[in-house]
Amino acid sequence: MLSADVEAGKPEIFVIVSGHVLHVEAPRDSARMSLALRGPRHILGLSYMLDLGSRRLEYVANDEVVAIHIPGHLLFGFLDDDPVRWKDMSRMVLQQERTQIDLVVGQTVGSFARRLASTVEQLAALYGTQATEKDAVHLRLTQQTLADILQVSRQSVNTQMSTWAALGVVEIQYSGILVRDSSALREISRPPAPLEDGVSA
Repeated sequence: MLSADVEAGKPEIFVIVSGHVLHVEAPRDSARMSLALRGPRHILGLSYMLDLGSRRLEYVANDEVVAIHIPGHLLFGFLDDDPVRWKDMSRMVLQQERTQIDLVVGQTVGSFARRLASTVEQLAALYGTQATEKDAVHLRLTQQTLADILQVSRQSVNTQMSTWAALGVVEIQYSGILVRDSSALREISRPPAPLEDGVSA
């Protein structure tokens, strides 16, 4: 468990070097938990330096994680020494946040099968490694973590993944998921094409 000590007013910035963490946050206007997977090269906690409020940020390790802990005030001091550094840092953080927004949209819109396919597809593109088999991508991610991200039961994830495994789209492994047919997974994750005028569903 990595935890930014927001309540003390002295949060840390985390830079993920390797591994993955679940970013957990309880929104102010809802009891629903917000879960997002963050991986290598992600900078965590920077935006909350500007709005501490009463939020408590938690980062739960998904597997073995190496993270650099930087006291927030030291990083801000370093950036303030040369305003150009703020520009570079802001561009990088905004790009990371855009990626996270795309992930969240994929996790929340459409049927369960579509949301699961979108999540696996995008995470494989971000954090997957090339497998020994041609065009196959290995994603080191457990079915329980997928269930946590999508806020469904592990059984639901396993049932759908088993269906895709029977079709040769994925292979369920002890150490994660092997995506065998990325194009098929992409097809499942895409919304249906809009119907033309006058054509009924």
